[in-house]
Amino acid sequence: MQFLTPCPNAVKLVSFRYLHPPSTSSSSSSASSSRFKMSSDPLPSLPENRIVVGCGGVGLDFLAAVASYPKPDDKIRSTSLRVQGGGNAGNALTCAARLGLNPRIISKIADDPQGKGIREEFEADGVDTSFLVVSKDGNSPFTYVIVDNQMKTRTCIHTPGDPPMIPDDLSESTIFSALDGARILYLDGRLPDTAIIVAQEYRLLARIYLF
Repeated sequence: MQFLTPCPNAVKLVSFRYLHPPSTSSSSSSASSSRFKMSSDPLPSLPENRIVVGCGGVGLDFLAAVASYPKPDDKIRSTSLRVQGGGNAGNALTCAARLGLNPRIISKIADDPQGKGIREEFEADGVDTSFLVVSKDGNSPFTYVIVDNQMKTRTCIHTPGDPPMIPDDLSESTIFSALDGARILYLDGRLPDTAIIVAQEYRLLARIYLF
């Protein structure tokens, strides 16, 4: 995960205050008195320009909860099932949107039911999907997640998107449009070849902006 920020003014989202200095006493009461707590100070208003661009993994997660993890060749039933968007970049930008920022996602999906679900969930949360590459064939990324209620673990079976995203999927003008006005670039390392190109263009824009 990387952050590239050309603008000197970072957006403050959460502030913390250490209420008590660390105690050198070995007593449990002194140790328990030192805690991190969220500050009651009001957060500053968000800047007018709060565009965040993310390039990386998106997908659809099928989360099946089970009473206990199955043994080989077992046949069991789930206790619950949830279907929701996932992927490192997808999660980060959804969070950014819910915090009041204006995120744009650069990634690739297919024209299939999973891709439709990914796109609709992004749009419902306020993530700009204008720069999602949509393949007419193949499949969107998705993951089966087995949630073991007994051991409190989760096991993921991931199916990558096909065809995979390559730098040629995006024209230079498309990348410039995606990065226009962006204050933050988020890269999760899932699409390294494309991410390198996007980062290079971002640095170029940052250099123009700063100098």
